[in-house]
Amino acid sequence: MHKIYCFINNINGDYMIKDIMSKKIIFSNIDSSIKDVSSLMKKNNIGFIPIKENDKYVGVITDRDICLSIPTLKSLNDSVKSYISNNIVCIGVNETIETALKLMGKYKVKRLLVKEKDNTIGVLSLSDILNYTNDNNLIDTYKSIFYIHDNQNKFIPEVDDFYL
Repeated sequence: MHKIYCFINNINGDYMIKDIMSKKIIFSNIDSSIKDVSSLMKKNNIGFIPIKENDKYVGVITDRDICLSIPTLKSLNDSVKSYISNNIVCIGVNETIETALKLMGKYKVKRLLVKEKDNTIGVLSLSDILNYTNDNNLIDTYKSIFYIHDNQNKFIPEVDDFYL
């Protein structure tokens, strides 16, 4: 079962998704191999690829997903099907950056598919937001959204500066 979380309400604000999103979507197919998807990521200098099956987005895979799959891979030719996340988080093209950050925090993701009506038209990443806003306080605010508890009641950041 694919879970698709969307927040499309046309909220106005200073910074809009349509102003900063990447309009070129690099995607792959459900039958693609880990090797092919990794090569696509390297070629395009990206760490996130939406996955399609029969012209419909059915999941996403990140560079982190690929790294975590290594212990269970039989071959680099294994299909990405077993390693994708089926929880696709999307946002409307006319939403604000504030709304995007709330969605990213709620679902613990750093990239959102951007929708206009029923069409996926782009990708918005945390890096896009940080580069566009140039707000130093935003990094610390966003990092605080991604903190989790470990078993010893101390905080461990899930987001680090290297991947922002």
